[in-house]
Amino acid sequence: MGIKELLNLSDEDVKKPMPKPSKWSRPFWENTKQGKLTLKRCKDCGHIDQPPYLYCTNCMSENSEWIEASGKGKLKAYAINVYMVPFPFWDDMPYVVAMVELAEGVTMISNIVECDHDKLKNGMDLEVVFDDVSPEFTLPKWRPVKR
Repeated sequence: MGIKELLNLSDEDVKKPMPKPSKWSRPFWENTKQGKLTLKRCKDCGHIDQPPYLYCTNCMSENSEWIEASGKGKLKAYAINVYMVPFPFWDDMPYVVAMVELAEGVTMISNIVECDHDKLKNGMDLEVVFDDVSPEFTLPKWRPVKR
């Protein structure tokens, strides 16, 4: 008997949440499906907002453009989830939630994959990988740079 049956959970109880793109974040999600990590940059002041907003959080301008990120970053902080997570994530345990500082200077919250958890170290070099989690969505995740 699986955990779903044991706890009398419905399919909806164990369904993972998916992103809810807004008008101003939709290009980010369209680009991840193409294997591209993009960032929204203000054309007036150069500030990059991550996650993207309707307007620049630095100068309030709505004049922006999408730039392709390098796909490189550094591990800033992380947590290894081993228990007490919502039902949809039980099958993924243990998994890593991390703050990744991108080469472009912004921080993204994501998962670290393809890494032994005991080898994680703040400051380590990371590179983006893309996970097709559904037909509609591809999530950017991160792994250690292979030397």
